[in-house]
Amino acid sequence: MFTLLSSEQAIAQAFVTARQDARAISDYPGVRPTDLDTAYAIQAHAVANWPDHVAGWKVGRIPPDQVPALGAVRLAGPIFKRQVVVAIGDATVDMPVFCGGFAAVEAEYVAEIGSVPAGKTSFTHAEAAALVTHLYYGIEIASSPLASINTDGSAVTISDFGNNAGLVLGPEIHDWRASGYETAPVSVSLNDEEVGTGTAAAMMDGPIGAVRFLLETAAERSLPLSAGMLISTGAVTGVHEAAVGAKATVTFGGTVRLSCRLVGATPNGSDEPT
Repeated sequence: MFTLLSSEQAIAQAFVTARQDARAISDYPGVRPTDLDTAYAIQAHAVANWPDHVAGWKVGRIPPDQVPALGAVRLAGPIFKRQVVVAIGDATVDMPVFCGGFAAVEAEYVAEIGSVPAGKTSFTHAEAAALVTHLYYGIEIASSPLASINTDGSAVTISDFGNNAGLVLGPEIHDWRASGYETAPVSVSLNDEEVGTGTAAAMMDGPIGAVRFLLETAAERSLPLSAGMLISTGAVTGVHEAAVGAKATVTFGGTVRLSCRLVGATPNGSDEPT
């Protein structure tokens, strides 16, 4: 029996197929969402159709001019298990992005969470911090088959996996609560040219504020969230667009360095770059 797909399902499947085929798309595959409920509904359909497990969530900022219409200051998107790459020492890791689509790198702090109390829907800053079991240095790879995803509005960004395509997980910050990491300088270089600097202290509510947002959003929207999942807490120095072949180096506190090279994604979700 033929089943007519809803517009949300059809849009989600179009993004899933484009990502699996490593194929850029020239325009949004349907009516662009303009509200959070529609955007997260599309995302949920896509997550259900993606052949991998959710390992965590990325958190991003919604531009101030879009906040009144959307009623939120942050957004969330899934990070899948096979797209998390653990950095080993000073090695440069290859991270696939979509040729002809959008690609960028972001310096991030990545929180690992423990068990979230069942039924709890709101959290204080202190309660969110208490649920963080480990904190890591990291790099989020933002990429989408849709080149205009970062300029079409945050609802569009949410609908395509939050514009996430991977995470480089760096070393743990030992005793992170007393480490002073919030004020440590962070810099990002592309092909050895510095493109951004910042500190976690300058971020809205800091990384823990992003964790709090994700905890509450997961409860509100039934996002899968369990102990051991990762939360990439937002760009410390901005979203830095980069082309296939670019090498990104992120330096935390002048001593910890993570490096990745953007490579062309291959069809069928393969982990092998072109």
